[in-house]
Amino acid sequence: MNLLKLTDEKLALLRQEVVNECGRRTRAAVEGLDPGQLVRGNELAKRAVVVAAAGKHSLLFMGAKNSGKTMLRAVAYALGLEEVFEFLPCPCGEYSDPTRACSCTIAQMTRHLSKLPGADISVEVFRPRERDFHSLGSSLADMQRQLAEAVPFEHVSMILPEVCQHLLRISAQEMSLDPVSRAAVLSVARTIATLDRKTEIGPAHLCEAINYRALRARIAAASPRRSKPAKRRVA
Repeated sequence: MNLLKLTDEKLALLRQEVVNECGRRTRAAVEGLDPGQLVRGNELAKRAVVVAAAGKHSLLFMGAKNSGKTMLRAVAYALGLEEVFEFLPCPCGEYSDPTRACSCTIAQMTRHLSKLPGADISVEVFRPRERDFHSLGSSLADMQRQLAEAVPFEHVSMILPEVCQHLLRISAQEMSLDPVSRAAVLSVARTIATLDRKTEIGPAHLCEAINYRALRARIAAASPRRSKPAKRRVA
């Protein structure tokens, strides 16, 4: 299929069909079960789902095979999200697992990471450890309750206190955040403040939002770059 020949309307329709099919397959995988409790460990990823659902932010899960990405995606769909992506850390899927060896070459990694989907919130998912199986963790009902308690305010402030302005400025420099990324961080921070029942964004809210960009910044910093050819000396 040549996507360049599709009209904007047909392209939007195709995108919605893909989203619907992804949702159908994910829901079928957990039919009749609580997807929240099928995910062992990864409580930080569950928190990211709540934040994304509260503000309708796009969400990316990156992790090895069998780490719980599909189950987390099912939770996100159950909470009303549509823009949810799964991504392996490398073509073979073993790069982020400390117990297994990755067999991918640098060239394969570079091509793979160039396809990383864009998202407001990116979170790393890990295979559960033995201790994770002794606790069910947050259920879907727990997350739905958190969302129900987050009553949106009629008037909210997007003006950051001085300490938050400094924090955002430093983070933008260190993580090379462009204006669009900065706006996404502020939007996510505003959602976190609402979940915390605050009308103003505080340092803790902003720090959590910045952490949801850290994975992308780490990938960008670690991506292999072609070294410049050495200049020849003139005799």
